[in-house]
Amino acid sequence: MQRTPVYGVYKALGHYPDYWYWVLRGRPSRSPHLLKQKVVCEYGEKFALHTLVETGTYYGEMVAAMKRRFARIYSIEFVPELAARAQRKFAGQSQIRIFCGDSRVVMPDVLALLTGPSLFWLDAGYYGWIGQQGDQQRLSAELEMILSHPWPHIVLLDDARGLTGRDGIPSVADVKNYVESKFPQRSVRVEFDIMRITLRES
Repeated sequence: MQRTPVYGVYKALGHYPDYWYWVLRGRPSRSPHLLKQKVVCEYGEKFALHTLVETGTYYGEMVAAMKRRFARIYSIEFVPELAARAQRKFAGQSQIRIFCGDSRVVMPDVLALLTGPSLFWLDAGYYGWIGQQGDQQRLSAELEMILSHPWPHIVLLDDARGLTGRDGIPSVADVKNYVESKFPQRSVRVEFDIMRITLRES
């Protein structure tokens, strides 16, 4: 079913029971997708951001949910099949652009397109999925590029619980210390399994 055109709709409809099941279980650490959408909307509105940059398009669920809330959306997908699927899905919607490739390679091209502060929604898959060891340098490389950029971007990192501090993976405290020491104008906090990197309040 994953290869069929209706799978994205099927996934989107599944977010509603998933959200209420999460509430009934007492709001555990794993956040449902509807909550993630709410957080992205809230941060876009709070900081008056009109461009969303995403790493990890997957089936385009976040892009679809945000396409009427942001003037521009750039999404990067590593898997060619998923990228091609998203490109077909959003063809004809000029405010949306899907990139295919390693986000560390593609990110400079995306940053060059930005004309003001933007909201970044970063993929959880920095260290691999389903227990597979991933690229441990991707997170620091992406954060370095984004936070060193001239515009004061806001960063949301999905699935912060993946920062375990084991097997060479940094912990949440490690990332917080790295960001706040290298970029002292930034503050880092985690809520509902989403790491939020914003400008430090004066």
